[in-house]
Amino acid sequence: MSDLLGYRNQNVVVTGAASGMGLAASNLLIDLGAKVWALDIAAIDVPEAQAIQVDMKDPHAIDSALRELPETIDSLFNCAGVPSPPFSARDTVLINFCGLRYFTDALIDRIPDGGSILSIASTAGMAWKSKLDKVQEFLDLDNSFASAEQWMNANPEACADGYGFSKQCIIVYTMRNAKPLAAKGIRINCVSPSPTDSGFMAKLKGEGNMPDEAIDLFLPSNGRYASGTDMAEPMVLLNSRLAGFVSGVNLPIDYGYCAEVFVGQRDNLLGIS
Repeated sequence: MSDLLGYRNQNVVVTGAASGMGLAASNLLIDLGAKVWALDIAAIDVPEAQAIQVDMKDPHAIDSALRELPETIDSLFNCAGVPSPPFSARDTVLINFCGLRYFTDALIDRIPDGGSILSIASTAGMAWKSKLDKVQEFLDLDNSFASAEQWMNANPEACADGYGFSKQCIIVYTMRNAKPLAAKGIRINCVSPSPTDSGFMAKLKGEGNMPDEAIDLFLPSNGRYASGTDMAEPMVLLNSRLAGFVSGVNLPIDYGYCAEVFVGQRDNLLGIS
């Protein structure tokens, strides 16, 4: 098979690789010939990948993981993330965004011209325009965890919805970095999935006590949860050579859910703008 997507023999890093979208992406990338470094706090079962355990809310653990990665990273997939509940708003922001930013910023100098970065946001973060002032204020901080925690303590209302705020930050971080990374020949994009059948969803429903009917409000009109593979395939495409002139994009992968909101075909429960 020809290397149409351009992953053969490329060094690829995937966080959140133990389950869900990260696991599906890791397996697909290996099938495409990539050399995959798979990171997660949980046990990782990805044949042929280099597995590294890391807690994304701990900068020291991230620093340790960074030392295990190769000097050249061709493609980065930021898939690690947790729901809130059951995780606190604080820990959700630290894991979903602060760890992502700290990790990504540390790897940028290792990514060559032609490299790519993709992060998982969410339809729950697509109200970012109405929250832009506070999101920008948070992003203007340095990327230290101490600065983030100090800001969250001073602005509890802004990040009370830890999950939504963390995903808004990912979207705006992606857009803000498109310009400086373009000067280096590096692309950066994010995706906003609709509800997906995954370990994340199981934790949200189980430990988070989120009822099915509350989540079902956000299903697309095909009436089903996405699978990890439904999300991984467009993610792998977006970070590939075939999308080589696409950057700064937040792509909804939601079978038209956001489109229905935009044209008034369903209630805008998430404040999408």
